[in-house]
Order: sequence, then C-alpha cells, then structure tokens
Amino acid sequence: MTMTHTLLRAAAIGIGGVALAAGAWTATAAPWAPADGTTTATLTSAERADLLFSRDEERMARDLYASIATQYGDAAPFRTISASEQRHFDAVGVLLTRYGLSDPASGKTAGVYADADIQKLYDSLLAQAKTSLTEAYKVGITVETRDIADLRSAIETSSATDVDRVYMTLLAGSDSHLKALTNASQGIVTPTGAAVHRGQADGTAAPGRYGANGSAGAAGRAGGPGYGNGVCITGG
Repeated sequence: MTMTHTLLRAAAIGIGGVALAAGAWTATAAPWAPADGTTTATLTSAERADLLFSRDEERMARDLYASIATQYGDAAPFRTISASEQRHFDAVGVLLTRYGLSDPASGKTAGVYADADIQKLYDSLLAQAKTSLTEAYKVGITVETRDIADLRSAIETSSATDVDRVYMTLLAGSDSHLKALTNASQGIVTPTGAAVHRGQADGTAAPGRYGANGSAGAAGRAGGPGYGNGVCITGG
C-alpha cells in the first residue's frame, strides 16, 4: 500500500459512517451509498472472507466475556465489554447485509461458530478462564490482542472505505478494551468497570496519537466526527 493510498484511506475514514455516542452504536449508510442501502462496490474474495471472519470473531468475544461475567459475578469490565462486542457484531452485520453476504452466525447459539479455528479458540479460552479470575483477565487480553492484529490485517487488505471505517472503529474499541482489561488485571478499575478515554473534541488528532493523559484523540476513537463530547467509555 502506498503512502498516498494510506493517507486517502485515513481521510475517508474520518468522514464518519458508524457513530458512537454515550457508548451506543448508530450504524449509518455511507454518504456515497444509495438510499436503499445497496452498494455498487464489489468486494474481493479476501475482503469477503475477512468480513465473515470478523462477524464470528466479534461474536466469540461477546459470548466469552458474557460467560466470564456470569461466572465471576459480573467482575469488571467483562459485562461492559460483552455489550460492546454485541455492538461490534451488529456493525459487521450491517456490512454483511449491504454486500449480500450470508451470515455465518445465522442459526448459531452462543458458543457455537461456523469457523473451526474460532470454535477451537473459544473452547480453549473458556476452559482457561474458568480456572480463576486472574486467568480470565489473561484470556481477555489474549482476545483483544488477537482482535487488534486481525483488524489491522483486514484494514490492509480492504480497499472499501465503508468497510475500513467500521474496522477502524472496531480497532479503536478493541484498543480501549485491551487497556481496560490490562488495568483490571492489575486491580485498576472504575466503579463501573469502565476505562474512560478522552480525545480531542474536534477529532483532529491523527490515528495513534495520544494526549497528555495517555488517551487517543484519533478519528475513529473518542473525539472523532460523530463522537459527541469526545468521551469514550470502554465498550467502544
């Protein structure tokens, strides 16, 4: 990918399309998409595979965190992040519908996945999480670290700006989740189990750029276009 391509993609992502306000997703049609929600874009086989994988991966994280929260009396921040993963799952679902892709989650109950690798990972991580709360935090850190790597790879593969926009927002959420779980593993949590990050209210900071308080002010994270007052509670 050329530097020009990267800069153009970053600029397009900053336009908006999936907005977060007070911890809730609002999926909106891309400004160039027809009003009926259809698209004239064509995804490559790799882009389609990444979307289908992401749908199952986000659901796996949701199910895993919900199970952990139930086992450990809603220990922070698992319940909050599980709700966030549901929003991530829903956001990918919007794209599946837009591009006419079959949903791998259709008809599947919690803990059951179409992707064999995700199924194996879920079973393994759930078993680990059940051994202790300390191990559960390690599991969460593993999940978010993997998710971040997978999303970055998907962004590199994708040339569809509406898909990239969702991926970038999910990436910001996973980064926030990772920080919250890492803090929780060290005994640092807020009363609600949420890690609060503040970005520049005008969303002018570049992706990956951090302010004095250590929180990102990037478009696609708190403070980006459509992000209200620039505050992101864990569960982005």
